[in-house]
Amino acid sequence: MEIVVHDNTLKTVAVINNDIPMLPSFFNDNWHRYKDQGAETFIFTVNKFINGQLQDYCRFLNEQAYISFTYDGIDHLFGVDNVQESDYQITLTCSSLNLELRNEQANALVNTSSHNIQWYFDQMELISNAQITIGTNEVSSLTRTINYDGQESKLARLISVIGNFDAEFEFITHLNDDGTLDSIILNIYRANDGVNIQGVGTNRNDVSLNFGKNISGITRTGDTTNLFNATKITGSDDLNWNSSEFSYVNSDGVEEFYKRKNDDTAFAPLSLNLFKSQIKSNNGDKWIRKDFQTEYTNVNDMWGYCVSQFKQFAYPTVTYEVLANSSLVLESVGNDRPLSIGDTINIQDDNFMDSDGNVGLLLSARVSEMEISFSNPTLNKITFSNFKKQQSEASADIQAIVNQLVDAATPYIGSISTTNGTQFKNGTGSTTLSAHIYKGSATTETIADSYEWSKDGTVVANAQTITVDASGVVDKAVYSFKATVGGKVVGSQSVTITNVDDGIAGKTSYTHVAYANSADGTDGFTTVYPNLNLLKNTKSQSYTSTG
Repeated sequence: MEIVVHDNTLKTVAVINNDIPMLPSFFNDNWHRYKDQGAETFIFTVNKFINGQLQDYCRFLNEQAYISFTYDGIDHLFGVDNVQESDYQITLTCSSLNLELRNEQANALVNTSSHNIQWYFDQMELISNAQITIGTNEVSSLTRTINYDGQESKLARLISVIGNFDAEFEFITHLNDDGTLDSIILNIYRANDGVNIQGVGTNRNDVSLNFGKNISGITRTGDTTNLFNATKITGSDDLNWNSSEFSYVNSDGVEEFYKRKNDDTAFAPLSLNLFKSQIKSNNGDKWIRKDFQTEYTNVNDMWGYCVSQFKQFAYPTVTYEVLANSSLVLESVGNDRPLSIGDTINIQDDNFMDSDGNVGLLLSARVSEMEISFSNPTLNKITFSNFKKQQSEASADIQAIVNQLVDAATPYIGSISTTNGTQFKNGTGSTTLSAHIYKGSATTETIADSYEWSKDGTVVANAQTITVDASGVVDKAVYSFKATVGGKVVGSQSVTITNVDDGIAGKTSYTHVAYANSADGTDGFTTVYPNLNLLKNTKSQSYTSTG
């Protein structure tokens, strides 16, 4: 990466390059590009000394300097806003565009007629003295009635005028081979509508960013703080729309917004189905209302404003924060091109589920800001805006894939049913064992491709059901099964079968008690309790207490 230093006439006076020995190098650099402002900033630091010697290039790094470099085949030119110099380093903070746009003020404008955008540029001399010419102008045929009170910078006024024409813009700088300025082109595009109009940048259908690959996370925030679904709008001089009737039908053919004749209020009925002002009963006013006073002079413009407000506030305001990997800023993606300001891309994250139970988040978004550090790419950042939740044809495929993954991760539960319990008596009887498997919490049984029964670890049958006879069980035996689906054992269970004897040869058993003076029963054996005097041959003694 090479930075060219120019003097105040744009003559090249120094070159800074990290890849060429003995040339000054730069660090702590940050190139920040902004879509909405059509502007860029560039900050970098250089050392004043090389091998202990104060370098001659330091005298050019001052407030009069201009800085330029070429990136991805496009020239970028900056003026110096701020210089911070210490004993050993110089840090320059630079901005694109020139001092005419950034510092000079545009005055108030009193206007009562509708004009095209070129008229406003000329009337307020926004670009005529800034060496800027208009290139592409997609709103040249449109007219607007615009007034301005007070002063603001010409850049702020330029942004405002373009915004009033529902447009967005970019500046393209062209330098001559000797580094001097050739031209600055202002391109104006119709604003991106998320459907058919791209605006600045390119619709990168070839790019899909994915969680775990080139993005590390998404945070979704839904906010109903400013939500409303009914509004009364008045225009300039209290112009009302009471005698007019309007209807907005969405892409599904359903009336989403309406304003009936002889009514002063417009409504968003689909929003009401989701968000009512009160839910206690079906009686009373359930609409959430917010009214607006505008400067529109005709009811059609008032209705257009109403629709724009409903689209923005009749439903929760949903914002997304996407954490992109730093490598994404400079790497080639899709059809081997890096992303650029204004580009529209797709973002996919399967760690989300909506209120309808659909798994997976698919968004379209635009690149609104980029921060690039050529000396330390790990600091690169990218910011997205204009998020729009997608329901494309790919959604069904994504859902099917996710469902397959969830299904594959859900275990089978095995169980065994019997027809005659698990205990035999006296070696008689039989019981039938049946193997069953269920997918997760499902109540419907899954029929396996095959079953294998074992007795004490030895395979005895390949069937779902087996019969166990008491004659084949000595004391106890463990029967177990394995169920196989798609060549894989997915479920198993075991049960212990016991065989107990109820007495000798099945006869009723009794308890008999006998007595003897010896342990082996030979001394004084009797079945009658002997009723012995246990005190015989004992003698009594007396004791006197002295305490």
